[in-house]
Amino acid sequence: MICWSCQKAAGDAVFCPACGAVQPPDPRADYFRVLGIPCVFAVDLAVLEQRYKELTKLLHPDRFARAEPRARRASLERSVQLNAAWRCLRDPIRRAEYLLSLHGIDIGERAGSSREASEHATLPVPPVMLMEVLELREALAASHAAKDVHETEALIAKVRGRLDAVMQDVATGFAASPPELSTIAARLVAVRYYRRFLDEARILWEQDALGPAGDPGRAG
Repeated sequence: MICWSCQKAAGDAVFCPACGAVQPPDPRADYFRVLGIPCVFAVDLAVLEQRYKELTKLLHPDRFARAEPRARRASLERSVQLNAAWRCLRDPIRRAEYLLSLHGIDIGERAGSSREASEHATLPVPPVMLMEVLELREALAASHAAKDVHETEALIAKVRGRLDAVMQDVATGFAASPPELSTIAARLVAVRYYRRFLDEARILWEQDALGPAGDPGRAG
């Protein structure tokens, strides 16, 4: 990259080595590169947080309030990119999905798809997974109909446990050499189903806990 200020080679540096001017972000840079950490699933969260804070301090737009327009714009664009990278990589599920996307595999709302194909091909959802979720939904509907808060809590705890186990499989898959991408993708499809179930269960649990009047303190 050529520095916009001094026209000298700036490379991938945030600030030009020659004149110190902040450089526009590279839109092709992956989030790991943006934060300057290894491109792995097993991210050191303490290092991630430290790098984010350091770069946020250096790039904060307030520091460039009196700078020329191109510097202000570059600091703002860098900050936006940095925040997006940090929000993604600090979350293990989003981090796993992002790593797969770097390998050409997208985990989307329709399960998942491969960018390597000429068209987006949905990753198959195992029938056993669909049956499991169906049974969980039926149990959730029954507990909600009975206003059984404790049963709903138990279902939430059960699915959280399954979600934790799946994420451990994901971590193991990424630690393998080479990474077990197809296995990881399949497990992340399950994650989406579990996470959707937990979102729905939480809403129903809150409704049941509050009662039909929507006010826990209201007299019957």
